[in-house]
Amino acid sequence: MSTDTQPILVFGATGQQGGSVAIALLKAGRRVRGFAKRIGSAEPAALAGAEMIEGDLADAGAIRAAMKDAVGVYSALPSSATENDVTDDDEVRWGINIADIAVESGVRHLVYSSSNGAGHEPTGIAQYEAKTRIEEHVRTLPITTTIIRPAGFMETLMMPGSGLDDGRFSFFVRPDQPIQLVAVEDIGKVVAAIFADPERFGGVTLEVASDKVTGHEIEIALTEAAGHPIVYSRFSSTFLSGHPELRKMSELVNKGPLAGNADLNALRALVPDLTSFRSWLSGSGRKAFEKAVGSAGTPSRGDA
Repeated sequence: MSTDTQPILVFGATGQQGGSVAIALLKAGRRVRGFAKRIGSAEPAALAGAEMIEGDLADAGAIRAAMKDAVGVYSALPSSATENDVTDDDEVRWGINIADIAVESGVRHLVYSSSNGAGHEPTGIAQYEAKTRIEEHVRTLPITTTIIRPAGFMETLMMPGSGLDDGRFSFFVRPDQPIQLVAVEDIGKVVAAIFADPERFGGVTLEVASDKVTGHEIEIALTEAAGHPIVYSRFSSTFLSGHPELRKMSELVNKGPLAGNADLNALRALVPDLTSFRSWLSGSGRKAFEKAVGSAGTPSRGDA
């Protein structure tokens, strides 16, 4: 059977990351089969060409059925960091099970989405340790596999409580310290390119980012997007001492893993239209930004 007509199964296809991958694959002319816990009537129009399957990650039978005739699988999993009812052991069990069923089902290419906090020395952060365990298993499989490690999402900077509605913003980096970020839509573009060239990306672990910015550059971009001053500061030591996991993440930024080590030049060669933070704020991230600041603000002077 021709691989051009066989589907690529995308887990979490109704979520941010899985949705971006499904949409990018559809734009590339690939046949997409989406797997999600719930399929609603309000799915994005961009997913209209995908075959959508509702199923539970704990249901091995449903996963086997969804993988029938699939040439590729994209495995992006919920974690304890994003879902209150998901444990780290759940994530590991699901990730390993999906990988093993992919082998059993004759899938030719498995792409597993990890994190740039995974795969290093023990971090003391359970969500990264879980992903490291899945990575280790994926590398043992007798099929073509690729592991991607996305940087921190630009979208997470707009979470409630960021202080943007009060003219301020705090994050992990010092004003002069750089950190890599990724726009979720770019993950889809990169993954579509990976599935298009399995020989090149087989056995590869690839960090994925869209842009690199310092705390000061974040302040400038947010101020331009808001049309009024947004003052940036690093999380204070007092704040971090009261939030042990954020403190550990801050340490990982200082040590390097969470600051990001993606080769941005190579990624831009693969995907020329990677999204800068400023263009994200004035483009696909504009709605989330307006919600975070609490008003429509003024048009961005970003480089969209």
